[in-house]
Amino acid sequence: MRMAADKSKGKVSADKGKDKIVRRELNKVYTNGTLVDAELLTDEQAGHCISIFEEEAQDKPENNKFGICVLDCSTSQFDLSAFEDDICRTKLETMMRQLRPKELLFVKGNLSVATTRLLKVVLPAACLWTGLRTVEGFKYEETLKELKTLYPQEQEDEDMADDEDKALLPPSVPEPIRTMETSKNAMRALGSMIWYLRQLNIDKDILSMKNFNVYDPMKQGLGLTLDGQTLAHIEVLLNNEGTEEGSLLKLLGRCVTPFGKRLFRIWLCMPLRKISDINARLDAVEDLINNPTFEAEFADLAKGLPDLERIVSRIHAKNCKVRDFIKVLAAFKKLSRGISQLADISESFKSKAIFGLLRSAPDLLPNIKNVENMYVKPTSEKDVDELVPREGKDEVYDGIMTEINELEEELEGDLKKMEKKLGYDLAPSLRLTRLKRLSQLAQGNKAYANIAQEIYLVETAAGQKGIPDDWTKSSSTKAKSRWLVRSLQSKVRQLKEARENRSTAIKAFKFRLFGEFDTDRSVWLRVIKVFAELDCLFSLAKSSIAIGEPACRPEFVEGDSAWLDFEELRHPTLCLSTSLKSFIPNNVKLGGDVGKIALLTGPNMAQVFLISTLRGIGFLIQYFIYRGKSTVMRMTATGVIMAQLGMLVPATRARLCPVNAIITRMGAYDNMFSNASTFKVELDECCKILRDATPKSLVILDELGRGTSTYDGMAIAAAVLHQLATHTLPLSFFATHYGSLTDDFSYHPNIRNMHMSTIVDDEKRDLVFLFKLIEGAATSSFGTHVANIAGVPMSVVERADIVSKNFAKQFKERMQVKQMKDGGRLPIAAHADFAYLFKIVTGELSMPDDTVRRREVLAGLKQTVHRYIKK
Repeated sequence: MRMAADKSKGKVSADKGKDKIVRRELNKVYTNGTLVDAELLTDEQAGHCISIFEEEAQDKPENNKFGICVLDCSTSQFDLSAFEDDICRTKLETMMRQLRPKELLFVKGNLSVATTRLLKVVLPAACLWTGLRTVEGFKYEETLKELKTLYPQEQEDEDMADDEDKALLPPSVPEPIRTMETSKNAMRALGSMIWYLRQLNIDKDILSMKNFNVYDPMKQGLGLTLDGQTLAHIEVLLNNEGTEEGSLLKLLGRCVTPFGKRLFRIWLCMPLRKISDINARLDAVEDLINNPTFEAEFADLAKGLPDLERIVSRIHAKNCKVRDFIKVLAAFKKLSRGISQLADISESFKSKAIFGLLRSAPDLLPNIKNVENMYVKPTSEKDVDELVPREGKDEVYDGIMTEINELEEELEGDLKKMEKKLGYDLAPSLRLTRLKRLSQLAQGNKAYANIAQEIYLVETAAGQKGIPDDWTKSSSTKAKSRWLVRSLQSKVRQLKEARENRSTAIKAFKFRLFGEFDTDRSVWLRVIKVFAELDCLFSLAKSSIAIGEPACRPEFVEGDSAWLDFEELRHPTLCLSTSLKSFIPNNVKLGGDVGKIALLTGPNMAQVFLISTLRGIGFLIQYFIYRGKSTVMRMTATGVIMAQLGMLVPATRARLCPVNAIITRMGAYDNMFSNASTFKVELDECCKILRDATPKSLVILDELGRGTSTYDGMAIAAAVLHQLATHTLPLSFFATHYGSLTDDFSYHPNIRNMHMSTIVDDEKRDLVFLFKLIEGAATSSFGTHVANIAGVPMSVVERADIVSKNFAKQFKERMQVKQMKDGGRLPIAAHADFAYLFKIVTGELSMPDDTVRRREVLAGLKQTVHRYIKK
């Protein structure tokens, strides 16, 4: 693209002054992330181009500051963001997983190694990386200057502004940009994007929309936060293979309009948190479920609707076909009438949520009538390629049409004079052939035809006698001859010029018509948003029905600390994506009157189920492999997401206090691109949990510590578990194969030992998994039993069983000796608790600033001390 632009500039200067028959120049360049035309857009989801600028934080070298500019060219929407990120690049990863950009714009040498490695991992393989040279793009001051040029203020406002105000961006610049004005990184990212769009020659069409927003990837304090790792581990947007099959988006996303599908993705990435908002959405969903006829009315209205949001953007850019413009007006007319009818129907609903939403949509009929009154309605809207202004709506066009009609009438008179002069009737032996009169063309009259590129040719029979001398033969066939009448050519040329002027006037009128439509852009977009929200509500209602029975409306209770209680909860993915009826539901309770942390132990069940039952089934394997501890954890997280989305939950009963974040650490994998081992990945994710989790968070930790030696892994797992249970205090699932942790923390009031019920046959080395979550610690992980079921040779299994028993015996003997030596001593965790209390008293440590956490920490330590004494 850059080479093409440079060559184009060079050629223009070299050939300056030369006449050209056909002048070729670079018009527009489209890339993966800047596609606009509907023919090129193959995906209804937004195709983002992201500009990123990174700055090293001076006070925290391991943390970096980022400025982000996100652009969806199809709707001309910009999102600006600026944030300081941690060493794991949590916010950046979350943003990239949420948006999945088609193109990444960056300055070469600006991105750190850690950031580059992360982006290579999380960005789609098809994402285009566009690197700018350091001399390209706009710097901070240059960006501000460009913005003032793009959005100039009125002269009166400029005269009234003082010197200090002139240094700032004027009010004519969109407010979100002015909000981010002090963030140099965000302005640098925006400057690179503006520069890049200018090179592609699409900057004016997009920037003139003034469609800017401020984007917060974590939405902290506004909703349920799902960071990048959680989106991946819970398979919210994509499955573990990088496709949508089996993901929560694929299963719950049942929207029928393109703009509804885009909005639902946003809803899914940020479920609600405020109880009143959740209940209002639940009321709306229940109304939709209880009124099936309303869905039929909605489906009829939504059927055949084009992507109005994108077309409105194309109309603003004056890059819309006339027939598409006609379709948009018809669609908005249908939409306005339909929304009014739906509002009347919804007035009788139990709640007023749907009625209030639909009544908030403005009436579009006056706006549509205002636009339609400007042009003559075509008889056939299917193949129309031009719109003719009504009389009096375009003075230039009216003047040209008057000239055309006068010339055509004069030429008609000349024909009659020729017939009179020749002394005989020209028809049928002599015929005047003309272009269709434009007034007749507008009415669809097909009476006249063209001959080649000429108009007003006289046609005679071949060999016709008495042809006047001033007639010149234009063409002939065996039967006919066509003649150019010299005396008519002056008027014919005038007519041709007038018709060319008419075409120019029609084009100018089309742009003026688009401009008139664009003045009400905010009105059109408001209606689109209302209908998109209704589409998303229907999506939740359809999914609530599809999960089958039992399903319940979740009940939310306000509280300082999160808790949840699900009865007979089923995995929603399996409920929606398969016909599996044998899935075993489970009761899940965390917090409230029980411990906030469930310490899960027991054998790995998923692998056995996959190998022994589903081998060879193929496609369904990836959805059936989770039937054990991991399933319970994912099931709970997904149940919380569904509940706070505002839909029914696949359970007989669901009560919870809203969760502010779900944070996960699942699976064992290294990260080659990030130069991180399996253990390093575990610790990075664990560090993030300890830093970000609060008493209102849900934390899922699956087998922490397996990336290193047994004793180191056990020590780290124990320390993290103690920190979570005593100080961080989130709702947690802590799955582990370190069975000794169940004994070490049996005293802790905030930790409950739980396992998946299993029937063990030691003689056959077989296991029967009951898939039921019950109280108590598992007696073993039954690794050799699992190996036998998986098909490992019996000789290997028997040898492994002997080694396992010897190791267990040695470990037990060591522990007995240690207990004898440490008789009467407190466990290490208890030492840590007393040391913490001592430092609080002496002032070496301070209590948490959060009063809720402070109260819960002290209450937990008090219970712990009592249990020590009793023990």
